[in-house]
Amino acid sequence: MKIKQQLKREVLLGFAFLCFLIGYSQDITIYGEVRPRAEYRDGYGKPIKSGTKGGFFIDQRTRIGAEFSNEWVKMKVTFQDSRTWGDENSDSDKSSVSIYEAYGEVRLLSNLRATLGRQALKYDDRKIFDPSEWSNTGAAFDIMMLKYNLNDDFKADIGFSYSNNSEISQETYYEANMQYRFMEMLWMSKKIGKDFNLSVIGIAMTSQDSITSASNQSTKDRKNYSQFTMGGTLNYQPSSFPFKLLLEGYYQCGKVLYKERLDKLKSYYLVTNASYVLTPWLSIGGGYEYISGDRNPSNNIQRGYIHPFGDGHDFNGTMDYWGDTKERGLQDIYGSLFFEFNKKRSSIESVFHHFRTAVPVVNLDGKGLGYEVDFIIKHAPKEWLSLEAGYSIYMVNENVRILKGVGGEKTKTAQWCYLSLSIKPSFIFHNVGKLKGIPQP
Repeated sequence: MKIKQQLKREVLLGFAFLCFLIGYSQDITIYGEVRPRAEYRDGYGKPIKSGTKGGFFIDQRTRIGAEFSNEWVKMKVTFQDSRTWGDENSDSDKSSVSIYEAYGEVRLLSNLRATLGRQALKYDDRKIFDPSEWSNTGAAFDIMMLKYNLNDDFKADIGFSYSNNSEISQETYYEANMQYRFMEMLWMSKKIGKDFNLSVIGIAMTSQDSITSASNQSTKDRKNYSQFTMGGTLNYQPSSFPFKLLLEGYYQCGKVLYKERLDKLKSYYLVTNASYVLTPWLSIGGGYEYISGDRNPSNNIQRGYIHPFGDGHDFNGTMDYWGDTKERGLQDIYGSLFFEFNKKRSSIESVFHHFRTAVPVVNLDGKGLGYEVDFIIKHAPKEWLSLEAGYSIYMVNENVRILKGVGGEKTKTAQWCYLSLSIKPSFIFHNVGKLKGIPQP
């Protein structure tokens, strides 16, 4: 009962605050989302033994929020509830509503803004920062940002984040909820002529050593160590013919915790892909991704690439077998067909993946990791309403079974399917009021 009362107070206070802002804003956007998604997993993420039945469930994500803005300030608040149907009793008082985004933005100069608070980050091909829309909860960061935009020709974002478990009066060991104690990031993007766009990104994540102290087995050392990821993306999209080319690469260095010791980190991630529009309704594409692995992980130098925050579901197959590439690394050779019709309201996409390890792995027969085929169908009869269905099948081999811990077992054909409905209405109100004390444009 106390939890339910506390939740009611939080929601009422949040609603009252939103109403207050509505009375003093110029532009207001009220938006929501209800997204139930049914899934049948029969070998998703890992082959399952023959004779074992797959699992069926329904997840649901619900969001409601508001954005208030004028030329000088902006504020955005999004409430979120994430659940699996049946995970609570019908009369449960368990609190499940949380804040997904809550930030404010202030215009400092004509081209410079400061953004502070919890916010989703998305850059380039989403290999580093990704709002993880597939996830039922999404991903957001508590961060301070400075954003510079020069007529969309040159953009630069710089950010800083510092993490604690709670309010503290003296320095303590951080039991990491995030992957870092503090983080700095820099992103820059520049148009080069009419056809090219180049962007670069760098992040530094500093963590505390979680190795047990040699002098006291009940405590942990608080020595900081840092990990750096840097790279860039080059996009080529000529205006004269329907072709796209992407080249992308990242390099990692610094320190990484490996089996109770701090090792040097030297790894990389390379991507190239292209697409071509054959007809107004058919496009073809293909690409290659190489995620570095480590032939000798015991030599105090780790060469296996570590994914900072990217959502692996959108890359390297939708069945999520290789989100964590560890020391083995990964090669992904893929090709795709994309059909778009019904005035671009409907589409069918098919993607074929051939997976291989990046380096030889003991006990494996070669580098081959089988094949995956993904089919995705989308239909959006309205801007606020969309349907999506998918089916994937993975032709595993013994190498896959060994890496997934079922080596030597007879497994079923790995497959997975889902059906998702998304209802995302939004309402925009202009010139509602004025923000007191702030100059108007």
